[in-house]
Amino acid sequence: MLISNTWIVSDSSPETSWTSALVGGKGANLHELVRLGMPVPRLVCVATSAFEAAVAAHPELASMRAELATCDSTNHARITELCGRIREQIQRLALPAELLAALRAELAEEFSQSIPLAVRSSAADEDHADASFAGMHDSFLFQRGEERVSQAIRDVWASTYHERAVIYRREQGLTCEHIAVAVVIQRMIDAQASGVMFTCHPATGSVHQTVIGAVYGLGEGLVGGTLAADTFVIEKRGQAITPDVVQKTTRLVQDKSTGQGIIAEDVPAAVQLQPAVSDDVLRQLAAHGVKIESHYGRPQDIEWALDAAGKLYILQTRPVTKPVEYGPAAGNRMIWDNSNIVESYSGVTSPLTFSFIRRAYTIVYHCFAEVMGIAPKVVAANDDMFSNMLGLFRGRVYYNLRNWYRLIKLFPGYQYNARYMESMMGLKEPLELDDVSPKPSFWRKWFVEFPSLLKLVGRSLWNFSRLQRRVEHFHNDFRRHYEVWDEMNFAKLSPPEALKLYQEMERALLWNWKAPIINDFYVMIYYGLLKKLSESWCGDTTGAMQNDLICGEGGIESAQPAKHLLRMAARAQHDPELRRMILEDELESLPKRVSADPRFSEFSIEMQRYLRLYGFRCMHELKLEEFSLRDRPASVYGVLRNYLSLNDEAALDVEAAEAREQRVRQEAEAKVMQALRSRRGSWWRGFVFRRILRNARNGVKNRENMRFARTRIYGLLRELMRGVGGQLAAEGILGEREQIFYLTMDEVWDFVRGTAVTTDLRSLAVLRKQEFDRYRDSATLAPDERFETFGMVYHRNLFRNHRAAAPKFVDGKLRGIGCCQGIIEAPARVVHHPSDAHGLVGTILVAERTDPGWVPLYPAVKGILIERGSILSHSAVVAREMGIPTIVGISGLLASINDGQRIRMDGQAGTVELLD
Repeated sequence: MLISNTWIVSDSSPETSWTSALVGGKGANLHELVRLGMPVPRLVCVATSAFEAAVAAHPELASMRAELATCDSTNHARITELCGRIREQIQRLALPAELLAALRAELAEEFSQSIPLAVRSSAADEDHADASFAGMHDSFLFQRGEERVSQAIRDVWASTYHERAVIYRREQGLTCEHIAVAVVIQRMIDAQASGVMFTCHPATGSVHQTVIGAVYGLGEGLVGGTLAADTFVIEKRGQAITPDVVQKTTRLVQDKSTGQGIIAEDVPAAVQLQPAVSDDVLRQLAAHGVKIESHYGRPQDIEWALDAAGKLYILQTRPVTKPVEYGPAAGNRMIWDNSNIVESYSGVTSPLTFSFIRRAYTIVYHCFAEVMGIAPKVVAANDDMFSNMLGLFRGRVYYNLRNWYRLIKLFPGYQYNARYMESMMGLKEPLELDDVSPKPSFWRKWFVEFPSLLKLVGRSLWNFSRLQRRVEHFHNDFRRHYEVWDEMNFAKLSPPEALKLYQEMERALLWNWKAPIINDFYVMIYYGLLKKLSESWCGDTTGAMQNDLICGEGGIESAQPAKHLLRMAARAQHDPELRRMILEDELESLPKRVSADPRFSEFSIEMQRYLRLYGFRCMHELKLEEFSLRDRPASVYGVLRNYLSLNDEAALDVEAAEAREQRVRQEAEAKVMQALRSRRGSWWRGFVFRRILRNARNGVKNRENMRFARTRIYGLLRELMRGVGGQLAAEGILGEREQIFYLTMDEVWDFVRGTAVTTDLRSLAVLRKQEFDRYRDSATLAPDERFETFGMVYHRNLFRNHRAAAPKFVDGKLRGIGCCQGIIEAPARVVHHPSDAHGLVGTILVAERTDPGWVPLYPAVKGILIERGSILSHSAVVAREMGIPTIVGISGLLASINDGQRIRMDGQAGTVELLD
């Protein structure tokens, strides 16, 4: 049935005509490139409706197409026969008179002047994200005149029924009966060089690199895998180029004798080892690639050509099928880093903990903005930033760095504060925000921004001057609440009562967390200044002086638990029997045995005191799912065992350790004074340095003590949520108490208050636990310390640092270009021609070269090794789509591997190891 009365679509056609259904995938993409301003050769499309009209007059074609669509996939002989008969009939079709008239009208200049044209396929489902049809259909180059172009159109239509294309369609789940195919006709570029560009690395998946393959002459020699090609890897940032230039002995060019088609000819010896294109052309190409990639929002596979005058043309683009990552093209760039927060939340962190800390960060930084005088409208405008300071990746907690920098940007002295923040957070790489504000006008700079800066600086100084009183008030208020809550039995609270208590904790503590957050800002400023002055005034470039000056402060509460345990270990060291028990007996039995033995009554009392004071602590103490020392007192004996195993009394001497810290501190102070005395203005320098040092020390001490208070809060919250978990388990809502940690805070409290979306909490917790157990069990799933994401954060992002060092491979292995990752160990099956390919199942296909005609063999094999070809050849493209590990360009492959020999290949590394 004729789907449209449109025969030809050209530059004069309306925009609405350029749909995939009418002009095919390639045609629609080319028109989109024209709209984008890319240099595309003159473009005309024969619509899909013309193909349908041509075959409609032949009912036998419809019958054969229908039979082909239902033919058994394993009946290769019948498929081959049907495809041959269909192609033969299509090649003899008479073109509709209306189509011929439209062609003559649209291509009048080209026909009259015998201008060479390229005639290519453009199926409606071709060049799409999930199916590229790379090399499946035929193209006809340097076609001149109406007769040759008309026959080329028939031949393109017929090529959609090559058995390789039909098998590919079946593999991709596409129809084989009603194939809608258009034909792209373009002015032919007589290229001096051409090739393919991938805007992501096809082998590694890196979205931060562009890979360009280039040959002399026409690009068919590259995409067909028949000619050696140069490969250039270009970094998108900085545009550094890594070339791999090979000897190019042959090129494909126009057949000048006939003016039609192409022939192979020798490349002059003088240029065989020269790059096919210059660095300037490569960077121009890469810039086009980034623009096209950004327009489509995903990596692209682009064909290009360079004419004799040095002008670049883009011949086609299609999405990289099944890309590992989308990368910068998808936008929404985010940077994630766990440099510092990993200390508090190492490894996999439970959903309950993450949901709590995410809300806690939101609240406390709202408080910070309030006390620093940030206007409420500014806070409201940045609500998304405040709510997303953290991220969770495969159970691991990360800073959302862009939002941290945006937060610091709200305050005065962004450039200095950013550097100080980086130092505090332990960031290894600084970050510059992309969304840099335009330079303000003179009026705005001095009459709007400068007064605001002065106001914020004044507010900061005012807060700093009152900080110590705030800190003392914080501790007094905290102790008042904590003493009440610590005496409560959370296990006996009903869930509504627990919710009420949680809300009280949030109001009383989180929404009054102003002193700790101001102090963090205070430390960031003064610790940063101390570091800067230690470097510039005292010549310290290692950071050792700054750290030595801070140590030995005293009065730091978070150091007391360790000192308490050291004293207990020293006591046990002098009691041979107690020492023996701690070192040799089963840890789990020690708490009961020691407390039941009257010989150790004093030690047992000290242990109970320790648990009362510090029992809320535990390994990973800011993770709610962890068990506290009160729950697992044997852990304390484990620490004591480690101390006693040192067998060194001096190491257990707390007072001696404190004395050593004081000596270090005093020696550092002496070095500072000596350095300052050697400088002009030593008096005022000394005054400034001592003041900054005093403030830095005080800020660090307050920071540690208030963090210790935070640990106590987490201890209470841990017990509270375990109490709720116990209540829910007793009611059958959860399978057991610990399942509560696989829910979020909102999910728990919404169930209590009646706003839950999902009420089957047991199934939800089981599902989450299975997911998080996978993250724990597989180290390979752990994201890198720092990485970028683009687009939808959890979709097509690998959470890997693209700047990580490339692996070094062991010598003694065959090497090629990895095209599709995967490690396979299997026997080799050396094939010289597809017709000789028997016994392929479960083997690694080894061949000198392949082309799209080999595609039907691919599903049977575990891997593919090809002596010739490039990373960008059609065969490599299709193999990647099918997920078959593939390596190409392996010099000496066939001379090194025997048929049936067992080998191991690494598709990503591009290495082949002979096992026997």
